[in-house]
Amino acid sequence: MARSKEAKSLGIPMGAPAFKYQTLFLQHDVIVLSSNYALYGDMSRRVIETIKTFSLPIEIYSIDEAFVILPNEGACELAHEIRKKVKKWTGITVSVGIAPTKTQAKIANQTAKKGGGVVVFDPSLLQNLPVDKIWGIGKRLAKRLYQERLRYAHELVQYSDDWIKKHLSIVGLRTILELRGTPCIEHLENAPERKSIVSSRSFGKEVTTLKEMREAIASFIGNASRKLRKEKLKAYFLLVFIQTHRFKEGYYSRSEAVHLPLASNNTPTLVKEGHIALERIFKEGLPYKKGGVLLSELVDEDVTQLDLFAKDLSKKKAMQAFDAINAHYNHKILRFASEGIRKKWKSASSRRSPSYTTNWDEIPIVGSL
Repeated sequence: MARSKEAKSLGIPMGAPAFKYQTLFLQHDVIVLSSNYALYGDMSRRVIETIKTFSLPIEIYSIDEAFVILPNEGACELAHEIRKKVKKWTGITVSVGIAPTKTQAKIANQTAKKGGGVVVFDPSLLQNLPVDKIWGIGKRLAKRLYQERLRYAHELVQYSDDWIKKHLSIVGLRTILELRGTPCIEHLENAPERKSIVSSRSFGKEVTTLKEMREAIASFIGNASRKLRKEKLKAYFLLVFIQTHRFKEGYYSRSEAVHLPLASNNTPTLVKEGHIALERIFKEGLPYKKGGVLLSELVDEDVTQLDLFAKDLSKKKAMQAFDAINAHYNHKILRFASEGIRKKWKSASSRRSPSYTTNWDEIPIVGSL
């Protein structure tokens, strides 16, 4: 799911099945690790808190990216200071791209990752930058540009605003203006809001019974509905999907969609619908390797229109109390019985790195001789 530059140089593709590359791993001492989201989230928080000590306006973009407004004078020197402090306080190496616009800063940052650590944007960086690598240009728009024989960013910025608006819409025009140096993305909260939420996992051991699969689907819905409530959203659409091992004979993959009469972020309501959908596609005895759910057609929880004859199934206060208790203890101390207790299907994470910063039992021990 994520590769170091050394792993990429060996030709290991994204999402490749590890068992196919065991020989290569042994030959080149490749280290394979299971994901540890608690550790990643905590280290991300520490990096952001370190950057905040510089008292600069900051906007968090994702778990490993943030935008910071630097002063006009001494920006490059300050960026090096930030890198040095983050490295000293957290052990994490960060890269900084400096530019007048966020899109240009992203491009400079990509170059900074290849070496140097800090890069100030220069128009020459657009020369060999493929259009599908431009922040804001997705696969659909990139395909359209390739059809117009446009391959690189430096070609794209030379086209007229009218042509760009016609072929890429007003959103694409904003991206091109940003490439030219005109700020158009002031705040990321004004960017298109979330369209869907997915919660899925590969199972630690193959699931063969409906009971275990029901537990897994309930757990996935619990995670997804918690995210809905956190972002003050509800969903009209629920998709349940399951599949066996794609690299084994007899591959089976099915999904079942549910259109809810009322948008909901209530876990029991969604679990009930999810279990009904699961029973339509589940085949007893098959060795399932993965399952998950997708929630979409999202709407604001406060503007949901209710059916005239239907009851409000949100039970908002109960779910707020449920979330508040878990948030207070920073742990899923409360969960629904439908999620199961033992969870034998849970991801094995046999190669998970220790939770150095979030688990007392896994804190590294330092000795002196």
